[in-house]
Amino acid sequence: MLLNKIKAHELMRESELDTLVLAYTENVMYFSDFLKVSSNHLKSRLHYIVFFADERLESSYLVPHQDIEDASRHSWIGDLRPTAEYPMEGRPEVIFDKEQAVADIIRQRSPAGGAVGFENESLPVEVFERLRSYLPAVTFKEASKLVKRLRAVKSAEELARISRAMDITQEGARAILGRAQAGISERELAVAAKEACLEAGADAVDFVIVGAAANGAIVHGSPTDYRLEDGDIVRFDLGAAYQGYPGDFARTFVVGSSASEAQQRHYRAVYEAVQAGIATVRPGATAGEVYEAQMRAGRAIDPGLVREHAGHGVGLEVHEEPMIYAGSDFVLEEGMIVMIENGRYLNGQAGYQLEDLVLVTATGNKMLTSVPRTLVRG
Repeated sequence: MLLNKIKAHELMRESELDTLVLAYTENVMYFSDFLKVSSNHLKSRLHYIVFFADERLESSYLVPHQDIEDASRHSWIGDLRPTAEYPMEGRPEVIFDKEQAVADIIRQRSPAGGAVGFENESLPVEVFERLRSYLPAVTFKEASKLVKRLRAVKSAEELARISRAMDITQEGARAILGRAQAGISERELAVAAKEACLEAGADAVDFVIVGAAANGAIVHGSPTDYRLEDGDIVRFDLGAAYQGYPGDFARTFVVGSSASEAQQRHYRAVYEAVQAGIATVRPGATAGEVYEAQMRAGRAIDPGLVREHAGHGVGLEVHEEPMIYAGSDFVLEEGMIVMIENGRYLNGQAGYQLEDLVLVTATGNKMLTSVPRTLVRG
């Protein structure tokens, strides 16, 4: 199961919430165990989860009617109700007014109403207004932060999927490093990475960025037909998906057998920043402290190093809490996953980037990535 039910009930009690209503795609996937990609890509086709703080009350899952049979095979929730975006003649069991159905479930199972948590950061205003009109006696409370903290601590099943996604992604990285030499194009390296990931078991390859020389400074640039030359700095960033979970991984290297003094300095700043960030990851540390440790270490070598953020959590989304940025008071806990990331992008020259995935353990941390981080490979 993806959902940590014990943690969910604990956080709901702390926040004095009786019910959670969930509609954001990845939250629904997390709470239901159902990862139907084709329907979940249709963001307007909302699924709903109604989840109660009282463990004795049954959860409900409102699923598009096209997916109801598939959901019944995968979801742990027994009360599945088919929905449609438009009224369906001859199908009276299919729910059209989904917000009314959510309200009915809450009234039936929790007659006192109490406090209902909603996704204040993502729920469409019109949807929220309909829910509020159907439940006038209920107190609605913002719950986006609660759900983010819940999803930040990974279940055993999530850890297994994330680890597999990262292993597969690193096979793509090894394919790039194994083929990279003067004369090969960025696009050819990207194709090699995709093929390696798919062969290793990826469900899909979400992104492959390969940039040599000046192209490496384009943070999210697409691979081009540019052919590598001796002395080029090459930066790549890629992610393969496995059972709903994405990988994310970056490395930087120089083409040939040597790097210039300036190249070594820029790279060493990024490397030492990442090393300092990893060393700071432990239970009780804040995301802000991890950020500050990185930037102190990197700027001691390269004062021009600037970062909006220096890492992020990874789960059903490639960027989620804990986000590593200046001043964040998000406290790390055992079982969280943190992508420690740093980079330097010099327009017209080159890009330098490293990413490594770290698990927060009871006593510190454990690295989940293993591809070497050497700038000069030969």
